[in-house]
Amino acid sequence: MQNQAYIMTGNSFFRKGENIFINKAVEEMEPHLHFHDFLEVAYVASGYGIHRIGDKEFTVSKGDLFIINYNVAHEFRSVSPDPGSRLIVYNCIFTPDFLDYTLVNCKDFSYITQHFLFKSFFPEEIGSKSDIHLNGLDQKGIEELYKKMLDEYTRMENGYIEMLRAYVIELLITVFRAFHKTAMATIPYDSIENRQRQVIEKIMLYIKNNYRQELRLEDLSLMAFLSRNYFCRLFKEVTNMTVVEYAQKIRIEEACRLLRDTDKKVIDIASEVGYNDIKFFNQIFKRITGLTPGEYRKKKSAIL
Repeated sequence: MQNQAYIMTGNSFFRKGENIFINKAVEEMEPHLHFHDFLEVAYVASGYGIHRIGDKEFTVSKGDLFIINYNVAHEFRSVSPDPGSRLIVYNCIFTPDFLDYTLVNCKDFSYITQHFLFKSFFPEEIGSKSDIHLNGLDQKGIEELYKKMLDEYTRMENGYIEMLRAYVIELLITVFRAFHKTAMATIPYDSIENRQRQVIEKIMLYIKNNYRQELRLEDLSLMAFLSRNYFCRLFKEVTNMTVVEYAQKIRIEEACRLLRDTDKKVIDIASEVGYNDIKFFNQIFKRITGLTPGEYRKKKSAIL
């Protein structure tokens, strides 16, 4: 039986006031399938082992690099108890707002990231290879970059966050250049357009699963690796709603369910579906349903 994935949150890793974490980990042999609410760029520094993504497993070794997006279940595992063979992985994890937002408006960046996008949002289509396998000088360059990031992260000297941001951008551009050399020429533009629509459906699912939380357009668009304006336009083309309208719809649908099926107070329901302002909740509820929460509950109770 496969182990059920558990969630890892950025709060478990990030230091106070930060949204980036760098480490060099010796992977255990025990299963620990998980998904997370941050982006991860993982590089295998030495040893060999298993990387599981979704329900697929394949062997990994020095030079393999992976980019793992939000809500993608995965795990790295060593396969040998021999200390000299243990899988050692550099991890760089961060939230979308750590990046420079202007980066996603770059045409070259937007096109090259589609390979990143496909691999991270569609793990069911992953084959037996890593996102990238680096050799020779490319390995050395990536390893040196991770070492510099880990050093900055550990020493915390003045300006270290800005230095880390510069290194992360350098890391991503290096990775995207490698993608461009190895695979991007094989991805047709019409496939990219279709996949972008599928990504919007993935974002819709993310909103459904996280409607209680604050949902920022910047975060959602960066999860999709699209500029904010293009993301909003594409989202409306697919759903006939803005992102805000869709999130409100999901929240109010859940509020309706709670009004029908529970005796919870309206103020508690509002908070549970992500509204801390009861007046604003009542306004949105009436605009969508045509009734106040109290009228809705009374009407549904009379029907039952």
